[in-house]
Amino acid sequence: MLGVTAATGQVTPPSHVKDCHPCTFSPGAGLPPYSFTFELKTNGGERAVEAIKVAGPEFEAPQTLPVSGMEPIGQDETFFFGGVDINFDGYLDLMLVIDQGGANSQAAYWLFDPETKTFKPLGTYPMFTVDKEKQQLTTYSRGGYAGLSYDSRTYRFLHNKLTLVGEEKQRPTLDPEVFLKVIRERVGDTMKTVKSEKVHVPK
Repeated sequence: MLGVTAATGQVTPPSHVKDCHPCTFSPGAGLPPYSFTFELKTNGGERAVEAIKVAGPEFEAPQTLPVSGMEPIGQDETFFFGGVDINFDGYLDLMLVIDQGGANSQAAYWLFDPETKTFKPLGTYPMFTVDKEKQQLTTYSRGGYAGLSYDSRTYRFLHNKLTLVGEEKQRPTLDPEVFLKVIRERVGDTMKTVKSEKVHVPK
């Protein structure tokens, strides 16, 4: 089981689970526990989540959340799944890692809508690091070259919409000893380059 009870308001962050049939947690204070059940596709000893069934006391029928493009995992491997507040509204949203890469992991996210008490798809992103103090999300993706090639992005919810507000990219140049780092920040409605510099490979 994921989470604790709505009475205490305590929850467990996303964690590794063998399966969900079901997993349960409350999306927020004052709400009863919801149950989450995986619909799995199995093939040749591997399995992947095709959809998540969400059942709660508010539903006449379970809500179905389709999962697209999940990389299959082995029968003995675990899924990384659970609730995390990514839009800082006090309610737990939903996430499922769909590609457990060695250096980079991709996750599908669904936002909890307190008005309809349902989950709505946000999309697939490199797994967010949540900064509650700054109320922002960051992602980091390695692109090779022993980590010298990478993308780092910062997002915030502006007017209830997930918005890119900062970006740092580092890429190789024609000189194998030099990489180019470009930093961009949101100014108004536009992302603008604020810094561009050459980075020399450490000796």
